[in-house]
Amino acid sequence: MVIVISGCKTKKVIEHTGPLPDRSKTEILTALSNHNYDFEWYACETSITLDTPDEGVSGKSYIRMRKDSIIWASVKKLGIEAVRTLVTPKTYIAANRLEKTYQKGSTEDAFAKMGISLDFMDMQQAIFGNIIIPDSNAISIESEGEHYVVKASDQDLQLKYWVNGYDLELDKVKMVDYRGREINIDYSDYRTIDSGEKVAFYRHYAMPYNESGDAEIFMKVKKIEINIPKKTRFSISSRYERIN
Repeated sequence: MVIVISGCKTKKVIEHTGPLPDRSKTEILTALSNHNYDFEWYACETSITLDTPDEGVSGKSYIRMRKDSIIWASVKKLGIEAVRTLVTPKTYIAANRLEKTYQKGSTEDAFAKMGISLDFMDMQQAIFGNIIIPDSNAISIESEGEHYVVKASDQDLQLKYWVNGYDLELDKVKMVDYRGREINIDYSDYRTIDSGEKVAFYRHYAMPYNESGDAEIFMKVKKIEINIPKKTRFSISSRYERIN
C-alpha cells in the first residue's frame, strides 16, 4: 500500500534573486487552483525509492488509475516484477511475485493501519498530484523566504501550502490530522506533458508508517499519460500463500 501511493532528471534547483514579488491573495489562490487537473485515466512510469523503519527498496513502478474506481500498480526490480497491487474503494489485493505470497483486505482498514486520514478518492488525488483547495474565506497567507505560505483547514485536516512567490509553483504541502499525524509532500521539476498539463516530475512523500516511525517515498517520474485508457489486469496463482 505504501508503494502504491508513492517520479528522470535530477531534482532541479532554481535560485531566484531580487525581492519577493508582491502577490495578491487572488493570484496565490489561482495558482493553487491551477495546480489541479481533472482526469478519468492516469498512468505514470517512475523510478521509486521507499524507506521505512523495516526496509529500504528501490525499483521501477508503473501506476495506473481510473478515477473513483481503480488504483493498479506494478513494481519491478532488475526488470522482474516484484509486486503487483490492485486497490478499489472497498478492497485491496497485493501479490509478491518473488515470494509467491499475497495479501487481501479492506482498503479502509489498510489506510487506518497506516494512520492516514484519507479515503480512496483522496488517495487517487494525492497520487495524481492534486490538492485540497481551501475555502478562500478561511485561509491566512504569510511570506516566508521565497514562498507565500497558505494556511487553512478542511474538516479534521490542517493544511499548509508553500507557493513559490517567483513562479507561483506549489513546492510543498503539509497535512496534519486531528491526531497530529503528518503527511508532507515536496514537488519540483515541473514539466508540461503532451496533453497540456504542467505537473511535478519529482516528488517526495513522508507519512506515517507504523509505531516504529515514518515512511519516505522518493519518485522521479519518467512518463505521464492522462485520459488514455489502460489495462489493469490482475490475477493470483493458486500456488500463492495468503499472509496477513
